[in-house]
Amino acid sequence: MLPRSMPVILALGLALVPAQGHAKKVNPENDKRPPSADAGYFMGYPSPTYSWHGCTRTATRSVKPPVEGQPPVLRGTKQGAVRFTVASSAPYVTWEVKKGWRICGVQAGVVLDNPTVSALLLAEVGYTSGPRKGATSSTGTETIQVTIPTKGIGREGFEEYEGKTFSIRSVQHVTVFVKKA
Repeated sequence: MLPRSMPVILALGLALVPAQGHAKKVNPENDKRPPSADAGYFMGYPSPTYSWHGCTRTATRSVKPPVEGQPPVLRGTKQGAVRFTVASSAPYVTWEVKKGWRICGVQAGVVLDNPTVSALLLAEVGYTSGPRKGATSSTGTETIQVTIPTKGIGREGFEEYEGKTFSIRSVQHVTVFVKKA
């Protein structure tokens, strides 16, 4: 249960073309940037991202029970390539690729918080990682900030979320994009 007594709504606006709605010139879905790049990149929810930093194979791990209304988290296409550890204290989830694999990038399903809006927001965002392993915040407080561009959701009723910066309240699931080393 989330401590804030507000509903969590889904950031549905970018569900069809997540990366094109963002104000960056580089498309992180297909570019060859390092796994540490694009932390906080907003993609809406759910994100049908097929590729991240040019890689299409994935391993996914849920960290927390789904929030009300959250669609099912899909299993990755290469689950065996990544070893996940979920803990009851920070860091709440860690990941490491198995021998012969490399991390291209990480996306996370997160609950976003901004005190100026009426509800928490469930969204997919870019997360940071090293080329072989990564983790959520070691202190338990996420430092990645997520900016939702003006008209970044593009749906009626979501205007109060657009053009603002959010903190990550919790990480719901992690998807690691991998390729053969």
